[in-house]
Amino acid sequence: MVRFLTAVIFGVALLVLFFWTTDVTQMISSLKRTNHFYLILGLTAYFVSVWFRTIRWRFLLLRNTQIKTSRLLPVVVVGYMANNILPFRIGELVRSYYLNRREGISTTTGISTILVERVSDSIALLFLIGVTAVFVPLDETLSGFSTISNIAESIIVIFFVLPFLGMFTALVAASLFRNRTERIIYKVSEPLSIRIKNMLRESSSKILDGLQSLNSINAITKVLALSLPVWIAESFLFFFVALSLDIHSEFEGITAMISASILVTGITNIGSSIPAAPGGLGLFELIARESLVLMPHGTVSRPDAAAFAALTHACLLIPIIILGQMVLWANGLSLLSLSRRKNNPLTKRSTSGGE
Repeated sequence: MVRFLTAVIFGVALLVLFFWTTDVTQMISSLKRTNHFYLILGLTAYFVSVWFRTIRWRFLLLRNTQIKTSRLLPVVVVGYMANNILPFRIGELVRSYYLNRREGISTTTGISTILVERVSDSIALLFLIGVTAVFVPLDETLSGFSTISNIAESIIVIFFVLPFLGMFTALVAASLFRNRTERIIYKVSEPLSIRIKNMLRESSSKILDGLQSLNSINAITKVLALSLPVWIAESFLFFFVALSLDIHSEFEGITAMISASILVTGITNIGSSIPAAPGGLGLFELIARESLVLMPHGTVSRPDAAAFAALTHACLLIPIIILGQMVLWANGLSLLSLSRRKNNPLTKRSTSGGE
């Protein structure tokens, strides 16, 4: 409970900072001119990205079970709903518990596939940022973030790139050299008690089961390729929200606006990936606002950028929360019941298909 309250207070503090540094009157004025047609297109793009996430997760789980994408979709929706309500990305655990409950797949295996998802997301976003940066120089944006945060540009680049590349490399190595990884774990666990040793070895085996989608160059390529449409679709949510607020008129043409949407999507999602407040509350708004203000080939005011950040985050949070709750109600479940480990044994596995 203390950790939960700490995370919520952290998010609220950042949200207060967001509003404190924004002309709220002008921000509300910007929100009032929202074009709902473009907003609906943006929400459609977001749910397309959720569908692509489900397709990718099915691919990651294929080595462990055969499940129809349509059966996985409710699990993904509930997981994202939980992430938006609970702090520290606990929704990832909830998703694994729900997967275990519906399909009998080990929770540990589910968590390891979600870890692959998260790292693949970051690699895909870095790739999209890199490709877009060829057409839109990021010198001014990087310099602006450095000035605001008082952190050297090189440190910002390292923070954005190295942790994700390092983690991805470690996961790939563990999958490609599974036997060697298991031998190391067995050797390290040898001095431990029999109970802890067996638990560690069993858990590590299930984690490695979840990493099987990274055991070949072909499989790795597919995982990364399946991650690109996820973020391209979500970038169109950012793009359509900008259109709905008439922000595109502040850029030098529609191409510059599309490029800015991809860049803001990448920077915001990587920057707010720190597991803290529910749904990245506060941190998302601050990073999205400053990213848009600092975009090259654009002259977006801070109040307009704040309206964009708030509306985009609302589109990412509210619909999926409502839909996720509807899924739980339809199945006679609650978020609390899914969070109880006793209802989600780690040892069950499935080898058969869905309905």
